[in-house]
This record gives sequence, C-alpha cells and structure tokens, in this order.
Amino acid sequence: MGIYEFSVYNMMLPTIFIFVLGMTYRLSKYLFLFKRTPQPIWRKTSLLHKVLALVKAFIFPIWASIKRTKITFVTGIFLLHFLGVIPLLFLLSHHIAWWSYYFPPYSLLQPLAIPTSATSSALTVTSPVTPTSTMPQSFVNTIWGPLTVVLNGDVLAIIAIIGTSFKLLEKFPKKFKEDLSRIRIGDFTALILLLAILVSGYMATHHLPSSDIDTYKTVLGIHILTSEVLVMILPFTKFFHFVFSYWYGKLHEAYEMWRRGL
Repeated sequence: MGIYEFSVYNMMLPTIFIFVLGMTYRLSKYLFLFKRTPQPIWRKTSLLHKVLALVKAFIFPIWASIKRTKITFVTGIFLLHFLGVIPLLFLLSHHIAWWSYYFPPYSLLQPLAIPTSATSSALTVTSPVTPTSTMPQSFVNTIWGPLTVVLNGDVLAIIAIIGTSFKLLEKFPKKFKEDLSRIRIGDFTALILLLAILVSGYMATHHLPSSDIDTYKTVLGIHILTSEVLVMILPFTKFFHFVFSYWYGKLHEAYEMWRRGL
C-alpha cells in the first residue's frame, strides 16, 4: 500500500475522530470551565449601537496590529490567511470538488471556483505539466474575469508559501532569544506542516518532480497525509485560536460591548 492509498482509505476516519475529539475538549473548556463573575446591570442600546459594537470588536484589534507590527500583519494575516490559505482551501477548483464529494451542497460554490492556473483549470491526472492550454496566453474563463491573473492556484499558493516561510523564519530568532525551556515544538510543528502541505500541493498540481503516475500519487499522498495530520492536531495548536477562538472571542466581546453600551 502506497502513501496515497494509506492517506485516502485509512486515515480519513481517524482524522475526523481525533479532530472532533479535540474540538469537543477545547469547546468544553470554554463552556464549562470558566469563572463566573457578578453581572452588572446593562443599559439599553439601539440596533445601530449593536452593529457598531460588532464592527469595533473586529476592526480595533486589526488596526492595532497594523500600527504595532506592520510586516507581521502583511505576511501573517494578509498573505498567509486572507490571500493564501483561506481562498485555496475553500475555493480552489480541486478543493471544491473534494468538499462537494463529502458534502454535496458545497457544489453550489462551483461557479466561484478558482482555477489552478491563469491558463488552465484542468482536473485530470494525465495532463502534462502546466500550462495545459493549447493557447498559453488564453486565460481561463471564470467568474473572476481579469482577477484570474491573481486569483489562481499558482499565485495564491506562492503567496501562502511566502507568508508561511516568513512566519517560520520570524519565530526562530524570537524563540531562541528567550529561555530555551520556553520553546514549544507546537509553535513550529503546525507551520512546518502547513508549509509541507502548500509545497506538496503545488508540486502535485504541476506534476513535479515528474509526470510519472507513481510519482504523482506519492506527492499527492504526502499532500493529503500532511493535511490530515494538521487537521488532527489543529485543536491543540495556535491555529485553533485564529480558526475558532478568535471568532468566538470577538463575537463575545461584541456582545459585552453592546450590553455595556460602549
């Protein structure tokens, strides 16, 4: 059994089980292991004030981050998350096909699919190294129009790889300036896995290092397996903070601001 078959047929259910178990543990901590404090008497506020409280809860931390660490914001939040991982994960044509297989209603997003390159959106194992279009300068016809020059798998993957690499390189000097006993392997594991996922996904899409079917399946298997490992450890890493804790925390903060009339 090769790594592709192992990752597709043997690891899917354990990945889901461990992820759900981890999520249950983390969410249970939020719901049941918090300290209750005396509640003040809240004043009544208008609907407009409620909306403004929600906007403030999300905008103020982002603005503070931009002013304090501009380069970290650009590489971490903008390149890595908003322009890299998020659109690749949820809108790349390959991934929409995958999501739709396990959750058919997801196919409704097919019109928004981002092609793998600006010149080809082929979803076939047998295609040669990109570009596969017979007219290399003919752009793929997608809903994104001219934005396809940027909104394609090649460009977004490179952007995400740059953002992830910067975050890794940024963490090493920071951690080694501190007490070595405070260095946590988890600080690097998730980013290293993410970088491996991005690089192997890019290589598989371009049939690198060769277009041989066995090599392709091996690279694709590495891409899938590293993705599964990241999903399994996600609830126990700092990525959990951005994916879940951040949104839960900000919604709760907006609720508190609304009730206090701030």
